[in-house]
Amino acid sequence: MKKICLFPLLALSLPAFASPYVGLEMGRAVPHHDIKVVDTTKNISISPDSDDIFLGLHAGYVLDKSWAVEFGYQKNQYTGTHNTHYQTTLESTQFALAPVYKMSLTNDREWDLKVKVGATYTQYDFTGKNTVVSGSKSSNELGLIGSIGVEYELMPELGVGVNYKYQSDSFSSASYWTVSTSYYF
Repeated sequence: MKKICLFPLLALSLPAFASPYVGLEMGRAVPHHDIKVVDTTKNISISPDSDDIFLGLHAGYVLDKSWAVEFGYQKNQYTGTHNTHYQTTLESTQFALAPVYKMSLTNDREWDLKVKVGATYTQYDFTGKNTVVSGSKSSNELGLIGSIGVEYELMPELGVGVNYKYQSDSFSSASYWTVSTSYYF
């Protein structure tokens, strides 16, 4: 048997020795970038820097008491306006894959510290327009994401948590404060 066949076999057998979970997170994102639209005739500079609320989804497999593998998805939209004549929009769709380390903060495992560091793939769509001209740019970027937070176990199957995330790539970076819930099967 060739060694190449072992990887798909291992990936397909993951549910046999791990328990899945799904979750939803909501939070506030604060972007950090140098993207702006400048009108030199009127000396106006507009940047899509709004710190809007977003929703995200995550799903993963708990491998043991301490380790899990998680896949995440979220979509953000940042806007910037000046009067009603100028508008900039930066939309991002992000996919993340990260190992998660979980450590109990109490003896009864009701409070857990969760840390994850992983990779992201983000699709950016930037649009700038005024009453006369409009333009756009798209970019696909690979980046890194890190997160630290605490989770409280309401029931054995349900956890609620808060965390701080930071994501960075060559196009943009962002800080996130989130509230999340996870359901463990």
